[in-house]
Amino acid sequence: MERFWRTIFGNDRPVEIEIGPGTGTFILPAAGRCPETNFFGIEHSRGRAFRLQAAIDARGLTNARVIAADAACVVATLLPSASVHAVHIYFPDPWWKRRHHRRRLFTPQFVAALAGVLVPRGRLHVATDVEEVFALLLRMLERCEMGRDESVRSPRVGATAFERKGLNRGAEIQEATFVKLQR
Repeated sequence: MERFWRTIFGNDRPVEIEIGPGTGTFILPAAGRCPETNFFGIEHSRGRAFRLQAAIDARGLTNARVIAADAACVVATLLPSASVHAVHIYFPDPWWKRRHHRRRLFTPQFVAALAGVLVPRGRLHVATDVEEVFALLLRMLERCEMGRDESVRSPRVGATAFERKGLNRGAEIQEATFVKLQR
């Protein structure tokens, strides 16, 4: 395992990343269910990151950490290549206004960086309530070394606040798992 992850977690267990963990709907139960896996959350909001780390600490989850940072920057510049077993991105901000589209998480550069940090056969789990964001992601992943795996479902169990809002407005949840192809 990479020295980078050993420094953060103190062990050589597989690492999974959640981008935008928010209140911990995914990362808290996942870290509790899977003590043999390390979970690393990258949250843009400092306040949310602080509260989530406090919840992790209160539950005694030694296999979970969260930082407040820009995920695109962290993935592109800090994470070692081929060192992450799975990435979870659930309900990223769609940045509805056209002038804000440049702030969207899914860009060709970000998707390429994600593929680069995944180990061979590593997985990317995504879910969104915005059809346009899902279609954009599918187009970008076609150009990378990622293939859709229809046989695998996301390991998430609870609905996020953004998912509930989407369902309340009648949106359909788009969800998929992609696998880094070996070449």
